[in-house]
Amino acid sequence: MLVYTPEEEEVFFDQIDKVYSLAEDGSTTEAEAILLQLAADVPLPREDNTLGAILLESIYAFYEQKGDTGMALPHYLAETDFLQEKMKTETVKNPVHFVTTGSILVDLNELDRARDYFKIALKLAKNKIFNDFNPDFLHMALISDEEFEEFKLTYTSQDDSDGEALTEDILQELEVLVAQGNDLLEEGDFDGAITIFQKAISILPEPAETWEVYPWIAAPLADAYFGKGEYTLALPYFQIANDLTQDEEPNAFLKMRLGQTFLETGNTEDASIYLISAYEMGGEEVFDGEDEKYLKHLKLKNT
Repeated sequence: MLVYTPEEEEVFFDQIDKVYSLAEDGSTTEAEAILLQLAADVPLPREDNTLGAILLESIYAFYEQKGDTGMALPHYLAETDFLQEKMKTETVKNPVHFVTTGSILVDLNELDRARDYFKIALKLAKNKIFNDFNPDFLHMALISDEEFEEFKLTYTSQDDSDGEALTEDILQELEVLVAQGNDLLEEGDFDGAITIFQKAISILPEPAETWEVYPWIAAPLADAYFGKGEYTLALPYFQIANDLTQDEEPNAFLKMRLGQTFLETGNTEDASIYLISAYEMGGEEVFDGEDEKYLKHLKLKNT
């Protein structure tokens, strides 16, 4: 267990307070940068340090306030992957993370995956852990598979966004903005591209990440942050874009960028996973024009 000193905790909480103050003032980009830097500074797994749970809750609260809870998903998946291994031999201190992960997946309308996490939470902490959450979450964990299939039909029919489509005006505006953003990205105007892509996301009805077009805006936005060297800001956008497209349209370039970003943020293990995946999908050609260090890292890991 990593235990922080009172002085270190004071600095941490001062930064968290600054995140919320900036967010309330509308400076969400600056607030997000501070939050993601904290996420980079507090080591994984969060279970094994005294500030980890508070950090995760702050990440979720920030993105919930933005109406973009899907951006918190990679942080929770990283933690719950560790916890699922830990629970095989040890007691999990923060099983509530499974409920929060499930709630994010519900926001993304991934009910089957959400239910898996709710069932784990129920197994670890019984009904009481759901007290502060939507009653549907406990219901999903308790009902039979057959009842769950019926529940999904009822749930999706009650979802305000189910069956809706973006208006023609929004689609046309998105088309213009994405084209402008891509042009700026190709020209190396990363700040300009970031502004345009953020504007494109802002016109999507909330929650933005539930729309089919979202990953195709998030990916170039992440690429703009990557080009600017803002790797901690790029990472969650690459992660959510990859997570939302990997089942239907896996993309070698996206996986390469995700691997590169993990490497730049010091996560060599995940960097290797995604760089290998990109190589398997597209070969060395995917790395054409990229810094040689990424391909060297890949080859070093496979020797």
